[in-house]
Amino acid sequence: MLRKPSRLKLGETIGLICPAGAPVPAERIRIGAQALEARGYRVRLGAHVEARHGTFAGTDSQRLSDLNLFLRDPEVRMILAVRGGYGCGRLLEGVDYAAAMQDPKWVVGYSDLTALQMGLMAKAGLGTVSGPMAGVEFRGAPDPFTEAHFWSLVRGEADGRDLGNSVGEPWVPLRGGCAEGPLMGGCFSLVMSLFGTPYLPSLRGAILVLEDIHEHLHRLDRMLVQLRLSGVLDEIAGLVLGQFTDCGPAEPGKPALALPEILEEVLSGLRVPCVRGYAYGHEARKRSLPWGVRARLDVDGGTFRLLEDAAA
Repeated sequence: MLRKPSRLKLGETIGLICPAGAPVPAERIRIGAQALEARGYRVRLGAHVEARHGTFAGTDSQRLSDLNLFLRDPEVRMILAVRGGYGCGRLLEGVDYAAAMQDPKWVVGYSDLTALQMGLMAKAGLGTVSGPMAGVEFRGAPDPFTEAHFWSLVRGEADGRDLGNSVGEPWVPLRGGCAEGPLMGGCFSLVMSLFGTPYLPSLRGAILVLEDIHEHLHRLDRMLVQLRLSGVLDEIAGLVLGQFTDCGPAEPGKPALALPEILEEVLSGLRVPCVRGYAYGHEARKRSLPWGVRARLDVDGGTFRLLEDAAA
């Protein structure tokens, strides 16, 4: 059963956490908090958001403490990551999934947050949002398209149901048709890191949405092949490929297949609707995606919409 958070209301409390990498520079936390307060929300900082432990934002126990405290706090209605990086996977065994089940609230972020969000779905049935982060998008002026859709989604407004690309930015169809199913996915490498663990929810019947950053093309090829060999591509309802930012050959200047060629070859036998070039990923302009919520993808018609509200 999908557990949905309630609609976010002005004046409610947003808790900021750093569950993965440390924010550099640290003042991004303050700037992001002020930006959210200016939009009408109360902001509470996790006790260890400025901690450092190597490249992490504090030790595993410190980062987990901040997350679990906010999961248990009834006043906090949204838990918003300051940034991604690496480290959420280290926390999955200690997350208070019972608290997430008892009091569903928004858990928002992207990139490394994929691991935490998929874990919350698998263990607690909690619907989370791949969306903008306090120390990234909100440390400056967020892209208007990105910000408008995010707030519409978590406030339960009608515009939040539209998941299509913005006008003038069409996607590229790889296989036509229509698909309906719950949204699943996130950062490709993080999704694949959960294979064989109890923290990856079932992808059967899902519309799988994938993106990544700073991956060599042969690694993307390898992950796509793993999806194919594992049978996942035969089980999903549809495949949506977002932005693959700064992904290039491991040895520039030497012969290598480009990403469109890799997709054409590895996905040649795909039997479900599929597009690439979707406005989602490590880019300023992107849609926010509510994991677990049912959506409809119409490749030929160029539409992508939620079939239900993301909020309870």
